[in-house]
Formats: sequence, C-alpha cells, structure tokens
Amino acid sequence: MAQVYLGIGSNLNRDNALLFAKAALAPLFTDFKHSSVWQSHAVREAEPDYLNMVVGGQCALSLDDLLAAIEKIEAQAGSEMMFHNGTNFGVKRRLDIDVLLYDDVVTTTPCKLPRHDIQDYPFVLCPLCELNADLVHPLLKLPIKEIWNEMAPRLPARMKVEKYDFDWNRKAPEWA
Repeated sequence: MAQVYLGIGSNLNRDNALLFAKAALAPLFTDFKHSSVWQSHAVREAEPDYLNMVVGGQCALSLDDLLAAIEKIEAQAGSEMMFHNGTNFGVKRRLDIDVLLYDDVVTTTPCKLPRHDIQDYPFVLCPLCELNADLVHPLLKLPIKEIWNEMAPRLPARMKVEKYDFDWNRKAPEWA
C-alpha cells in the first residue's frame, strides 16, 4: 500500500465534476480523505474560476495502474463546450486529476513525482496542508505546513484561494 495524494480541479461543470471525482476515486483507496473545496482564479484571466481539492489515502494500485485509473475517470467525466463571459474556449475537459505524491517516490516516469508544482500553487498546497500539514515534501525535505506558512502571507490577491461552501450531500452524476 502506498500513501497517495491527488490534486483535483475543475472550472467546467465544477460542482458535478468534483462530486464525480470523489465518488470515482474513493473505491481506489482505504482510509480515503478529502480536503475542503477551494476556489481559485484561472491562470488565463478570461476563464471561469476553478474549484480545487486534494484527496488522499492508502492505495494498493501500482503507480502505472493508478495513472490508468485516473485517465479512465477523467475520460468518463468527459468534456463539453466552455463559454464564459462571451468567450468561446472550445471543448474542454470537465475534470483534471494529478498525482501529487505516491509515497516518497521521486521519479520522472511514468509521471513526474513529486508533482513539480506542489510548492508553486496555493490551490494545491493549501488543501494538501489541510489534509496532512506534517507531510514532508520528498525533495524539499520541508513539512507542507512550513511551505504553506511561507507562501500564504505573500500571495498577490489574484493567487489567493478561498474556501468554497460545497454541498457533498448531492448525488454524483453518472457520466460514462
């Protein structure tokens, strides 16, 4: 069993995408936990805001099998046309799931671990800190809470994240 943390984000059909992700990912883990949902601004200013969260737990899947399961879940979530504030962004995926950490594995194949931008993005670092503040980053050798405590007060307004009041009591969509 590996201790795994995944970052999840969506800015298209956001609430349903996160409900779907949680329902689809939970069976892959024992001791499954999820953070609160956090809202963040898109990097491209015209796009709608994102909802982000981190999930984690013990996973019996190999890294390759986990990545295959994630790709299947993202494909099942599907895609749709994104229009926002009069801009057509074309067809976009509803859901993005990234492996942040797989135990203390450091590798570049089949994906880069630890995820290269954990320490760069508040929408990843904040919910990861919420799930396990004492977790030590395998490369930086610092607890996640220390990285977050250094980052949080220096964030420009556009990069700040705020807790989103999310209703987990709704049924997840059955996208296929």
